[in-house]
Amino acid sequence: MTHDQTGLDFAYEQLYSAAARMLWSQESPTWRRKDQHPRFGWSPERCAAWQTLEDCLLAGETEEPRIGEPSDPARHLVTRRAPGGEDRPLSFQEAREDWMTRLNADPGYLVDEQLQPGACVMTTGSRHLETIFALKELARRLAPGRPPVTIGPEAGRLSALAHEAADALRAPLSAAAPSPYTPGSEPWIAPASRPVSAVPDLPARLEKLRTAAWRAAEAIPTPDELKAHSDFSVMMEASIATSDVLALLQGRPAPEWREHLEGIDPAHHLAWGEVTVAGQRRPKSFDHEADAWRRVFAEGPTPWALTEYRDPPKRHLGAQEVVLSATRALVFAEMLDELAARLRPGTHTGLIHYSAYDLSYFINSFQRELGVHVGL
Repeated sequence: MTHDQTGLDFAYEQLYSAAARMLWSQESPTWRRKDQHPRFGWSPERCAAWQTLEDCLLAGETEEPRIGEPSDPARHLVTRRAPGGEDRPLSFQEAREDWMTRLNADPGYLVDEQLQPGACVMTTGSRHLETIFALKELARRLAPGRPPVTIGPEAGRLSALAHEAADALRAPLSAAAPSPYTPGSEPWIAPASRPVSAVPDLPARLEKLRTAAWRAAEAIPTPDELKAHSDFSVMMEASIATSDVLALLQGRPAPEWREHLEGIDPAHHLAWGEVTVAGQRRPKSFDHEADAWRRVFAEGPTPWALTEYRDPPKRHLGAQEVVLSATRALVFAEMLDELAARLRPGTHTGLIHYSAYDLSYFINSFQRELGVHVGL
C-alpha cells in the first residue's frame, strides 16, 4: 500500500466515523419519515440530504456474509451464527430482523388475565433495573462509526456477570430455552475487522462521501441556532456532531467521535453511564459496575419460574416483582450474551459499520420497553 493510499484510508475512515456519529446522534431516523409536520418537522431537502448520506455510508459495504467466513465484530453479532445451521456470520440487520420477528410473534404469558406457568420468567425489580441498563451499553458499543477498541483486563468481572445474568434468565425456562451460549466457544470470531476503507475505487468513494456529508451537515442548525429558536427537531448532540463534520471537511481539527462524557475510554470504562465524585461527573469503570451488579445479585433470588397460575404484578416505580414473557426473556438473554462477549478482555472490535444503526436503535427501544416494568 502506498503512502498516498494510507492517507486516503485515514481520511475516509475519519469522515465515515464522524458522519455516522452525526446520523446516530439524532437518536431516531427522522430523515426517513415522509409525514413530517411542515412547521415542526424536517424539510424535504434536509431529509433528502440525510438519506443520501445514509445511502452513501451503507453503499461502501460490497461483500455479503459468506459460508465459512469468520464473524467480524464490526459488522456481525459475535455470539450467534446465521440461523438454519448455515455456517456464516449473522449480520447486524439479520440479527435485528430475527429479534423483531420473535418479539412480534410473542404469544405473551396471560391466560384469563392470569400468569401462565412455563410462559414467563419472574425476577426482582432491583435485578431487572440493574441489568436492563446493560442494553444501553450494548447499543452504544454498537453505535455506527464507533472507533476501534481492544477491551482491557478490568472488564473481566462485568463480562462474566453479564453472561451469568443471561444464564439466569434462561434457567427457569429449562427445556423451552435453547442450548445456552458458552463463553469462549466462538472460534468463528475474526481477530481483526475489515476496514471500512477496504472498498473498490476509494478515491471516488471518498469524494462522494465528502459531498454527501457536506450537504447533510450544512442543512442542520448550529447549537447556538437551535437554542436561539427553541428548535427541538434536531438533537443537540447531532448538531454538535454536524459541527465536527464540517470542521473536518474544511481541514480544521475536530474529533470524529465524542463519548457522552469527556474522559471515557471504552477500553477501560463503560460507554454509557457515569459516577459523581466530589460533585464532578466521572466515567464509570468496569469494576464499579461489576460491584453494583454483584451487590444486587446477592440481595435477592435469581429469576424463577411459576408453579401455578397467579395474578400478574403491578408495573410501577420500585416494583418488587417483574414478569417477562419467555420470548422476551430469551431475547434479553441473547443481548446480554452479546455484551458479555464484546466486553471480554482482549476482544478487539474495529470501526463499527453503519449497518449497525438500526440494530443499535432497536436495542435502545427494547431497553425502554423493559424499563416500563419498573416505572422508567
